[in-house]
Amino acid sequence: MTRILVIGLGPIGLAVAKVAAASRGVSLVGLVDVDPNKLGKTLKQLDPTSSVDGPKVVASIDDVKEADVAVVCTTSFFDKAAPLLRACISRKWHVTSSCEELAWPAYRHAALAKEIDHEAKAAGVAILGTGVNPGYVMDLLALQISSMVAAVTKVRCVRRVDALTRRLPLQQKVGSTMTVEHFNDLKAKGAIGHKGLAESIAMIATGLGRTVVSGSVKESLEPLVATSPIQCGLGLIEVGKVRGMHNKGYWSGDGLEIELDLIMACAEPNPRDEIELSGPVPLKITVPGSTPGDSATVAALVNTARLLPCVNPGLRTMLDIPAAPAR
Repeated sequence: MTRILVIGLGPIGLAVAKVAAASRGVSLVGLVDVDPNKLGKTLKQLDPTSSVDGPKVVASIDDVKEADVAVVCTTSFFDKAAPLLRACISRKWHVTSSCEELAWPAYRHAALAKEIDHEAKAAGVAILGTGVNPGYVMDLLALQISSMVAAVTKVRCVRRVDALTRRLPLQQKVGSTMTVEHFNDLKAKGAIGHKGLAESIAMIATGLGRTVVSGSVKESLEPLVATSPIQCGLGLIEVGKVRGMHNKGYWSGDGLEIELDLIMACAEPNPRDEIELSGPVPLKITVPGSTPGDSATVAALVNTARLLPCVNPGLRTMLDIPAAPAR
């Protein structure tokens, strides 16, 4: 039985706790969050649909006695997550996390990644970043499909997500109801946009035998505006206001091109995932409706948590671990 601790009880962390509490092969032993409104409450008090009462929320990992794996859902940035990762390593806890930059941390933070890797190996624990994207749909899945061809000259991944079907924090993340001016101001500050496209590209390139140098991925971000009124969880999106965002990532080198094209927007038509491999034998797959993002990330975190105690220690990626099927 793998003992799981969840750190960060936003919508994803809380859903992880609920699934873990009801899953075979794992035991939910701790909940950590700094929100004073959550402290002292049980899982069932936070989510009445939970099948079990669960442990009470505490403010610090110092208040958790024992665990095998920490599921960290606190930040998208590897350098900001590093102090918490180190605290988990010092307690000899494995970590699986939804931190997007942790999916391929060496791209933006090579020196820090080496340090964390060394510390994790010394402690005998594995550290992993995973989720739906990055972690699967726009990186690992393309590599798995490429096992059916002998050569690839281009990888193109398209993901279209209707944000109306997603949690409120994601609707906020994509800029829903903002003015274009506000969106562009946040864009200039690096305070909006999807995190992880460059990390996904680095993962794909490595899987296909290439190396992506830090800073070599070209990324773009543009707002998408409503052409008719749209009611979302944040209120009414008026005509001309932002309904979502369009992110792209591109890299080429050593006979290979990688293009990632992501739209997450309210009322986005024809949601889907597409992966297209070019080469002597082209191959294309489509997932109608797109992979459900929130539940998929939760599943990835719980399913990989079961595996980590058996994974070689160190800073790992989805290329390093075996398949993590549902239970």
